[in-house]
Amino acid sequence: MSYKETIESFIYDYPILEFHYLDRKDLIFSEKVRFLCEHECEHYGHSWACPPAIGSIESCIKKCEKFSRAFLFATIAQVEDSLNFEACLKARKEHEDLTLELRDRFRQEFGEVLALSTGCMQCETCAYPNAPCRHPDKRVATVESHGILLMQTVEAMNICFNYGNDTVTYFTLLLFNA
Repeated sequence: MSYKETIESFIYDYPILEFHYLDRKDLIFSEKVRFLCEHECEHYGHSWACPPAIGSIESCIKKCEKFSRAFLFATIAQVEDSLNFEACLKARKEHEDLTLELRDRFRQEFGEVLALSTGCMQCETCAYPNAPCRHPDKRVATVESHGILLMQTVEAMNICFNYGNDTVTYFTLLLFNA
């Protein structure tokens, strides 16, 4: 059975809007993404799942390069107002729970898997840097923290991500070898 047939034997059981198969070489990388992490993101230096705790941008890109395939999936959530932070956070948590579930399923099928998504949501307050991560087995870093230009990758593949003002779309990349 091909890796696509294997995935399609279970993927339709999950609440996914759409999914795409990519070769790792289809991903668009830039070391400049880390600049945005450092200067724009409130999680930089405050999370075990974010820079600098996850390592240098070069080491993160090398981690990704160990894999030959990527599986990109999206979920969508209807919210009354996409500017309502609490509603979007609840939808994001559901997406991240699904990410962990699918990461574990991919591990059963393919072995080592690198899951990259919207970022870790396991703890209300991260223990970084004063104590070890409380949930290292559930920690998921962001796509961008690994140097991947997600929106450019999505646009290059003609994947829709804007479904209107009352929706939010979340993406996850599962990198694996097959």
